[in-house]
Amino acid sequence: MIRMLINFLAALFIIFISNREWLITIICLDSLLSVSLLAYYQYFQRPLSLFVAIRHVREGLKVFSFATRLLPWRTSLAFVGILGVKIFLAYSVTQNGPNQITQLGWLTWLFPLALLCLLVILLQFTSFRFECIRHATITRAIYVYGYSISWVADFFMASSIQKAAREEAISQTTTSNRLTATEAPWPVRRNVVIIQVESLCYNVLNCTMNDKEVTPFLNQLSRSSRVFKLQAYHEIGTIDMDYALLSGNQPSKHTVTYSIPDLDYTNALPHFMRQHGYRTMSLHGVTGEYYNRRANFERMGWDEICFREEFKAMQVNESYWGVRDQELLNYSIERFKEATRPEFHFIITLDSHGPFNLISENEKTIFPGSLNWKANYFNSMASVDSNISDYVSALPAGTLLILYGDHSAGVSYQGFTPARDHANEYVPCIVHICPGDGIDPLLTSSEESLPDNLNILDIVGHFRQQVIS
Repeated sequence: MIRMLINFLAALFIIFISNREWLITIICLDSLLSVSLLAYYQYFQRPLSLFVAIRHVREGLKVFSFATRLLPWRTSLAFVGILGVKIFLAYSVTQNGPNQITQLGWLTWLFPLALLCLLVILLQFTSFRFECIRHATITRAIYVYGYSISWVADFFMASSIQKAAREEAISQTTTSNRLTATEAPWPVRRNVVIIQVESLCYNVLNCTMNDKEVTPFLNQLSRSSRVFKLQAYHEIGTIDMDYALLSGNQPSKHTVTYSIPDLDYTNALPHFMRQHGYRTMSLHGVTGEYYNRRANFERMGWDEICFREEFKAMQVNESYWGVRDQELLNYSIERFKEATRPEFHFIITLDSHGPFNLISENEKTIFPGSLNWKANYFNSMASVDSNISDYVSALPAGTLLILYGDHSAGVSYQGFTPARDHANEYVPCIVHICPGDGIDPLLTSSEESLPDNLNILDIVGHFRQQVIS
């Protein structure tokens, strides 16, 4: 009711101060923005905050055409119909030339504006006051004020970069060791590989679509490995998970953590692995400036960093978004073949990124020839599974492999639903020892003994303990 009244007063104010051309322009822009916001909510199951929108402008432009496909066709049709009605009414109640103020007087538009301001002021004496944005997400504010007012309040009231930096400094003083008391040891021998798989949802494991296993290799791998259900960090974006893994700290809930200046990476995972005798390498198919990863990775202590720029001279296979996963995995294998000391590789995949159109037609094995973006999610995951199968089979015996998803995908299709619990998303984490002569498989421990709400910090905390011991 409150939001309806706010919307009514704001609409009345805009009608009074706008002439026909401006009003129709505002209506069209509002409809375009509404489609984008609804599509974002449909996929991520949370409202879009101003700072997330600013930080994801480039990614958003790449997938904008994808937004309309996220909405049911009835919803899209309703938007078109409502837009037509609004434009018709705009022509009916306005005229060309002078705006409505000229016709009705200045006091007319002051009345709805004054009521709107009074209502917002009164709400500051309730639990919906803007100050609460400092301590929580913007979700609750948007439910009451709508997006425009909430975004303005978010700009002035949300946590500053300086505060986010202080929060990160505090989180660096704590480490997660919850697994060590219950989890069997992981034998860390010569080589270690960690793969962050784009959009790998927990429910994809053992999923069958169109009478085919979507990820037959990962299914098989999970039966001879440790498998954990992790709660994903995905408050801001996909970078939340790799930041947490590499830094050992919780990512900021208010900004892209990689944008915080002067973060302390003295105990980052690459530096830690170098201290224990490993040559370290990171591989990701996008550009290094994407989310400011390169600047942060350089300070983490990697021996070798490979983004899209590094692959330019190699004539590799690329999608419009970046270097294909198979190229990254092949490059990793070549480095293992040339290695003279223990290797630690961290790989972030890309091929299964939304809108799930980065693979070729002959790679669509679950739903051949499909143009449906939801069906192509499973095609993309099957392609990633096949590439990982080839990669793991080529890894040196005894290599410790840790593979996990960065977040779930907002795909509900033919009985499949993403692993979500309200705002929480769940991804798998598979810990595997590559077999070989004299190498025992990874011991398992009871699922009942595992701590609740495991996250990637629990995994990396236990892994660090194994490296030390």
